[in-house]
Amino acid sequence: MKFNISNHQESDTDTLVIGVPEHLNQLETVVVGNENLNDKLKTLKQHQIISTNIAAISTTMINLNDKFVKLITVGLGNVKSTHHSDYLKVFGHLFQYLKKNRISHVSLLFDTFQAHELPRETIAEILGQQSMQSIYEFDNYKTDKSAPYQIDLDISTSKEGGIEAAIEHGQAIASAINIARDYSNIPPNILTPSFYAEMIQKHFNHTEVSVDIKDSKTLQEEGFGLIHAVGKGSKHGPRVITLSYNGGNVNDAPIALVGKGITYDSGGYSIKSKLGMQTMKYDMCGSANVVAMIDAARKLELKINIVGVIAAAENMVSEIAMKPDDVYTALSGESVEVLNTDAEGRLVLGDAVFYANQFQPKLILDFATLTGAAVAALGDDKAAVFNHNADETLQHILNCARQMDEFVFELPMTSTEQKLIRNSDVADLVNHTNGQGKALFAATFINHFAGETPHMHFDIAGPATINKHTHKGPKGPTGYLVPTIVEWMRHLK
Repeated sequence: MKFNISNHQESDTDTLVIGVPEHLNQLETVVVGNENLNDKLKTLKQHQIISTNIAAISTTMINLNDKFVKLITVGLGNVKSTHHSDYLKVFGHLFQYLKKNRISHVSLLFDTFQAHELPRETIAEILGQQSMQSIYEFDNYKTDKSAPYQIDLDISTSKEGGIEAAIEHGQAIASAINIARDYSNIPPNILTPSFYAEMIQKHFNHTEVSVDIKDSKTLQEEGFGLIHAVGKGSKHGPRVITLSYNGGNVNDAPIALVGKGITYDSGGYSIKSKLGMQTMKYDMCGSANVVAMIDAARKLELKINIVGVIAAAENMVSEIAMKPDDVYTALSGESVEVLNTDAEGRLVLGDAVFYANQFQPKLILDFATLTGAAVAALGDDKAAVFNHNADETLQHILNCARQMDEFVFELPMTSTEQKLIRNSDVADLVNHTNGQGKALFAATFINHFAGETPHMHFDIAGPATINKHTHKGPKGPTGYLVPTIVEWMRHLK
């Protein structure tokens, strides 16, 4: 989207966009050129030509300053009670309508998009975010591609201050989310661990983010026994990709963001069903979202230090693939018995979290499409979070999630799971339990490798992808928790 901001109402426009509240007396005087539109809007509403329901799109032609103009109205509902999530719908539906109808140039009266609970800068940021996020499209591998869509948006407002920067911030977040979607959508015969690492390195070339890549041989030599075990069954060997962003003071401890990057998950010898294997290219969404979080941080020039660790591997079947009953040595030096090769995510995250801890972070957050048990517990639209030594931070993140219209709920890690992860006759730890609480077991296994460092594990198996089109974009990967974590990082001291 290209946008131009001015402090006067465009009088020569062909297409005009206005936000209309449920009660039109909540709308300030709308003047375009020499003409007051308030009476016209009341008449259009009385004749049910336009709707004021939240995110309802209505169109009609009006005579404006002796010229016929296409009027697009977007319903705002009762602006005394509209929230962040409502404006995501408002601007999501608007930009999806504009794209569907290939409308390439509009004038938007920003001051009509008002809410008592939201500052105008927040509304502008949502506008910027939805101008890119809501109309995302992935057609890289189609021969019949859609024509590129670009919209020129003239934004008029009586108060320019802060609006332009806010729109750019929203676009930076959306751009990062769309990068995560792009990576996640690439088919697994193309997005191997090595190609994934190369794409990430290329993306951050000539930026403030440095990239280090460990290949399969290096991982084996340096003792990443769990990551190597998961990835050795594929001819496309595993990778550990480390991203470093230093926006804070040189002596500030970093935040560690860790992502599960299983570029394809067959289940290994604990093989999935033929239907269960479909969509397993999305088993790297957690890592793609970590890339997006760091990309947004550098675009927003956040004054913090971040280290990102991505454990990328293919979980495949071959004569050298790991088997149930195998025992491997983790980077921590502990032995792990593998009872289920389809419980591979906790293995790669165990090594990745332990490695991230070597950077002496103040906090470790890991993100993974980990367990169907989390989906069974919370549904496919909610993420589970497990917390160790990070109560205050957890509350801040949960507050940000509510604000960003993302659903996150805490599940426990208890002494029961701490005993279960040690329930092996032959090794220090075991990667699977046949009992209840499998999401809790998996979280506790990963948390074990964080030691006493504050740690949160986010199981995004449900909301990492959606199976239908929404106001945030098409079905497929969502970039879940990118807005939440970026919002939280923006307010760190």
